[in-house]
Amino acid sequence: MPANRRLALHATLPDRYARLEVVASTVDHLGRLVALVADPAQGFVPIPHFSELRPPPRYDATVVICDGADIREIPLSDLDLWFTRIDTLGDGVVLASTRCAPPGVPRERYLEPVPRDELLLTANVQVIDGDGRTQAAFYAGDGIEQLMTDLHGNIWTSYFDESEYWAANPDGTCSNRFMLGLARWDKGGAPLWLASDTPGVVWCDCYALNVGRDLVHACPYTDFPLVEIDANGIRTVTPNPVTRCSGLAVCAAELAFLDQRRMDDEYYWEIRRARREGGIVVETGREPLVLPESRHPKSWARGKIGRDGMLWLHEDGDRRRWYRYEIDT
Repeated sequence: MPANRRLALHATLPDRYARLEVVASTVDHLGRLVALVADPAQGFVPIPHFSELRPPPRYDATVVICDGADIREIPLSDLDLWFTRIDTLGDGVVLASTRCAPPGVPRERYLEPVPRDELLLTANVQVIDGDGRTQAAFYAGDGIEQLMTDLHGNIWTSYFDESEYWAANPDGTCSNRFMLGLARWDKGGAPLWLASDTPGVVWCDCYALNVGRDLVHACPYTDFPLVEIDANGIRTVTPNPVTRCSGLAVCAAELAFLDQRRMDDEYYWEIRRARREGGIVVETGREPLVLPESRHPKSWARGKIGRDGMLWLHEDGDRRRWYRYEIDT
């Protein structure tokens, strides 16, 4: 039986924000806890079967960036979408809403090009500077799973299996794409790379994503290959026997895949260690995860922010407290 691996407590949102709803949170590429918080008294309402609250159509919020004891706030006013994804970009942030409103055309027209001015596309990603001013707002497709930025100022969005995206055509029409998988945007919202443009890989759902300093790695469903991406696009696609992996840490040839399961109302988080050898991924061992106080988690692992050899997680329903796993080479 492998020994338990204790996660490190990486960061906790300060108590001064205890009465506020955490709408979104993450750990950025500098290791800082970043959260979007709002006063629930504005008209937030419970969602059946979920722990979070849904905001009203218009609400005010505050971005909180915690760098150890140093805390910076960016006040935001009159937000018009339920922004559940956040990351830093420069001295500001990027916000994303997972879902988009219907595009305003009947489903039977999804298989044909539609003039852009007939579509009602939601600008569901917003780029905001350090003073709270919106610098860009753009449509990034429906079904966003994760939002992450990199050191070069690119914005990455991964998607679950219900995703769709209306891509622009040269003639002024747009064509619908299903199962977008993964995309890279510049800070103005221009699409720099779409996974759906790459042949040979099925991007039904981007299960695991790691946005590193120089390279990005992803494991898309249904085959879970390890896809390595650089500034020019896909570099390699490596067959991978480790399925169901929903988080990923990468350190050279060393890999750590997050797997989790529920048995008899108990939750189990596990790291499946592997290496890239001879053009394939070879599983080498397993590490059952426990939290810093050696307790087992009480719910699913969420967040799953992979950046090179580190993976940050939080328990479902608790976006205030983030834990860290680091590949021990």
